[in-house]
Amino acid sequence: MKFRSTLFLFLLSATSLFGQISFDAGSGVLKGFGATKSFGNLHFGFEVPRSTDQSYYGRMSYYFPVKEDQVFSTMVTALNQSTTPYNLTVNYQRSTNYTIFEGGTRRYIGNDYDYGFSGYTGSNFMVIVNKVKNNYSKQDATGTYDWANGYTLSPTEEKEGTFLSIGAGLQLGVKYTFPAIGSIYADVSGQYLLFGQASNQTAYNSQLISRLFFLFNVGFRKDLY
Repeated sequence: MKFRSTLFLFLLSATSLFGQISFDAGSGVLKGFGATKSFGNLHFGFEVPRSTDQSYYGRMSYYFPVKEDQVFSTMVTALNQSTTPYNLTVNYQRSTNYTIFEGGTRRYIGNDYDYGFSGYTGSNFMVIVNKVKNNYSKQDATGTYDWANGYTLSPTEEKEGTFLSIGAGLQLGVKYTFPAIGSIYADVSGQYLLFGQASNQTAYNSQLISRLFFLFNVGFRKDLY
């Protein structure tokens, strides 16, 4: 609630100060350098012009979880000591997602921020949160036993973890504004992680988190006056 109130006040003051603000939404792809898989997203954002050809922007993107190809295994123990077998081997795969909070500046080339066809360039700053999770099979490795109700993982098993990082990058894009309707846009950016910290080994061992990654986004922007 406090975050929503702060965001509302910020947007209200920005509209009063600049006289114009835009909201956008769309989808995109993230591909990490050296990572074997890519991520798809939904994103929402806003943009506030500083002048006819410069702006500030913010964007929040959620990239859906993706599983690694590698299969791992762990041991589970029966809750009842008379259970046979007392221990089972269970396979699992790690999955990783991305939540990105992004902000930066843009400079429009060609037509203005809210008119016709334009290219734009800019720089940005990101706070990136990766949730890494172990996804366990419902049956043991042999496919014989359903273990969830009668067995338990070790108390020291790290089922999930978080990787928090800070990054910066450059962006290049194009947009076309339809008068009185809004703008369609597409942009690509390259990002580099300046700092990263894992909460535990599960997060640290993710094979889908890259120090260098690329983003491609498309969407629709609505200008409010």
